[in-house]
Amino acid sequence: MKRWSWLLVAALFAAPALADDKKKEDKKAKEAPVAQAPSAQAPAAQDAVKEAEAKLAAGDADAAIAVLEKAAAVDGKAGLRLGTLRESRGELLPAEDAYKAAAGKLSGPEKGEALGRLAVVQDARGIADAAASAEAAVAADPEGLWPTIAMSYRRTHDGKADEGVALAQKAVAAGGGAGAKAALGHALDVKGDAAGAEAAYREAIAAEPTALTPVVGLARVLRETGRAAEAEPMLKKAIDASPGAVEAYKEMARVKIALGRAQEALADANLAAAMAENDPEAPALVMEVKVARALQDVAAGQTDLAISDLNQLRDQNPDSAAVRLGLGRAHITRRDGDAAVAELQKAVELDPRNAEAQYYLGYALHMLKRNPAQAVGPLEKAATAQPGNATYATALGVALAEAQQFDRATEVLTKATELPGYQDANGYAALGQAYVNLKRYKEAVPVLEKATTLAPKNAQAWATLGWAYFGLKDAANFKAAGGKARALGYKEPTFLTYLQRIEAGEAIK
Repeated sequence: MKRWSWLLVAALFAAPALADDKKKEDKKAKEAPVAQAPSAQAPAAQDAVKEAEAKLAAGDADAAIAVLEKAAAVDGKAGLRLGTLRESRGELLPAEDAYKAAAGKLSGPEKGEALGRLAVVQDARGIADAAASAEAAVAADPEGLWPTIAMSYRRTHDGKADEGVALAQKAVAAGGGAGAKAALGHALDVKGDAAGAEAAYREAIAAEPTALTPVVGLARVLRETGRAAEAEPMLKKAIDASPGAVEAYKEMARVKIALGRAQEALADANLAAAMAENDPEAPALVMEVKVARALQDVAAGQTDLAISDLNQLRDQNPDSAAVRLGLGRAHITRRDGDAAVAELQKAVELDPRNAEAQYYLGYALHMLKRNPAQAVGPLEKAATAQPGNATYATALGVALAEAQQFDRATEVLTKATELPGYQDANGYAALGQAYVNLKRYKEAVPVLEKATTLAPKNAQAWATLGWAYFGLKDAANFKAAGGKARALGYKEPTFLTYLQRIEAGEAIK
């Protein structure tokens, strides 16, 4: 047999084996992309992140987002960076989606960070899933920075501000930067430490000037402490830099309400609601602005018109605590105690944590229904919810004093009058009254002198100061204070009788 014939036979015999080898190679080739995909995609995703950072540095954030969105489809790290970029622009809903997707592709500390950041965003948007996300973050990375920050927000949101502060301080100590400082500012704000919250937010802004969360937080603190005019330009700058900053628009609406420009605030609130289609707070804010517009009518003396508008708004939105609160306030202006209490009781049923609603309910019960003992409950809830609010603390102390709970009144009012910048004559007068009733005359004199200095035409304060001097058997000062009270129209018969007797030369016994 010729050599070529042998080769042909050998080839025929080898064909099945070669075919089997080729099938194995084809199988390997099909399996290879699946097995090698993660390692092959990682460098590509890293390149995408670098490219996005370069575009961001060049000032083209939209292009950076486009690059990251493409990479995030296959890589969790790119998705995490996409989320942080979206969040820095105030685009919380897209940031939430990015963090969710990233968490599904990551593990360990990176997963914990994605879930922690997700929880913080959800908490800011009032989403119920925030609690589950925070717990999942801790499960992924128990001692991680962002899981700790997330739990700080959760504890604060759940009414445990002290725990929120402790967790945020832990995150700050761990080098958490602007995120940890912002969490600390939030916890301190809820706790009632406005000065501490302001300092923390300013430190966060200094650490990361482009971060939106601390800017919005600082604006809120400024508004709450009567400096809304200072907050407005900060928010405008943030909105100009990040047109999708829903949280900034929401706070801007509240700032404009505080500045008495509810009509302008409505435009910001509507824009926030349009951009944040799944944010439950946004439509509630629109309602809040509408209520503010009606209350401006009340301030302008058009109370009946405002009540008519608010009644219509209430009938359309019976479960809105904001509408009930506004209607209750309008009835207070009209001195209609029964109607005010009915609306405000419904407001606190709908939103028990609404400190303002609790305060106005207490105010109506005390000042309109003349029931200070019944007013103590809601006023205490308001003061507890906002311990740094001097108005709420003073109202509680005054109600306690008039309800004859003098020991508690002195405790509450002593703390109130020690608040920074406190200048409420009513608080000092009520504290002095409580001291007099407890026969603590020496302690009564300085606070009553403060009350009469702040409100020199307050006849009741002068009379109470007179009784304090009477208790100290100081006839000269009793006559001086009593004479001031009488000149201002004080008419209480017993006091005036004693004053006449001492002025006639009788000694205080």
